[in-house]
Amino acid sequence: MEYLHDLVMLLILAKLFGVPLKRVGVHPIVGHVLAGVILGPYILGIVSPSRELETIANVALLLLLFYTGLTTDFRELRRKGVAVITMGISGVVATFLLTYFTITFVLGMDHIKALFISIALSNTATETVAATIARLGGHDIKALVIGASFVDDVLAVFVISIISSTAMGFAVDIKYLIITTAIFMTTVLLLSQVLVTHAKSFYSKLSRDYLVFASTSIVLAFIMALIARKIGLSELVGAYLAGLIIGRGREYHDPLIRARVILSEFIEDLSIILEVLFVPMFFTFVGLLLTPMKVSTTLYLIGLSTAVIGKIIGCTPIAYLSLRDMKKGIAAGFAMTGRGALETALLKLGLDYGIIGLTEYSTIVSITLTTVIIAPLLYSIMFRKIT
Repeated sequence: MEYLHDLVMLLILAKLFGVPLKRVGVHPIVGHVLAGVILGPYILGIVSPSRELETIANVALLLLLFYTGLTTDFRELRRKGVAVITMGISGVVATFLLTYFTITFVLGMDHIKALFISIALSNTATETVAATIARLGGHDIKALVIGASFVDDVLAVFVISIISSTAMGFAVDIKYLIITTAIFMTTVLLLSQVLVTHAKSFYSKLSRDYLVFASTSIVLAFIMALIARKIGLSELVGAYLAGLIIGRGREYHDPLIRARVILSEFIEDLSIILEVLFVPMFFTFVGLLLTPMKVSTTLYLIGLSTAVIGKIIGCTPIAYLSLRDMKKGIAAGFAMTGRGALETALLKLGLDYGIIGLTEYSTIVSITLTTVIIAPLLYSIMFRKIT
């Protein structure tokens, strides 16, 4: 039962660090990771990254992706479809190319490591973007950047699928994986459309009892995660899409608005559970694996610069064309600079499977944490100019 002792220690310190940071506008995951670093084997040595803690961290990540799907407004994604997809891909490509060529030619890094790091730094965290904009506002910007970060997430979980499949000994056919991912996602989205428009009794019956709604939603998340894993994709894809199916209940025309009310209650309750327990457990575990003395100053400075500049260069022009306002376009580009859970999940996989070492892992996680702090600051500066 040693893991209970570790769990208590991690949660206490995570809250002691996270709550004050949240009050001053910094995402609490920074405090959570710091708690793991301090209690971990490389500083105080009180907590070790055990298998039990890793299991809890993996479940936490599934629930976090499920929650992300729940809170994704599919109607907004469709409304700004072209701009969202273009902005998401443009930000990824610009950041990837800038990071890859810089660390390859300046640092002379091995191409496989450089490729992996560039991919990890190319993603934008949906949860960080949402938290940044929720605190300050900007509805038109929110729809665009959250949609674009969703595109980033899809690309990220696709990469995770490739890495996971390779690590499990499967011969990865990229063409097969692309087709499988496309078919799986299209099937789920079509199913959700049928449920919303034709099989309305699904949401009607589901929303009659809160416990039935909550239980069905959580079970669906794990079932779809399992299905995704069985067909060679990342379980994160399945969890996200399960959240999207349930979240589309807000589109169901319910004269009594019962479905929307119960969905809102469920999202609020789940967010509390995530914030109190599961999110701290995932990020403290990330911190347990981080080795402060292994952080490379040169890689940190280069990676941070390319991660921020790449997103601004790639996203701002598309945002400007969509929003028809240069200041809003720049603000959207700034909001897209934040990283979060998927990046750390990808880095953890890379470390577990030997693609990167402790130096690269510790350095890129440090960059991720820095962008979590920088993104809200940059956005708030530009948002004040807009208002």
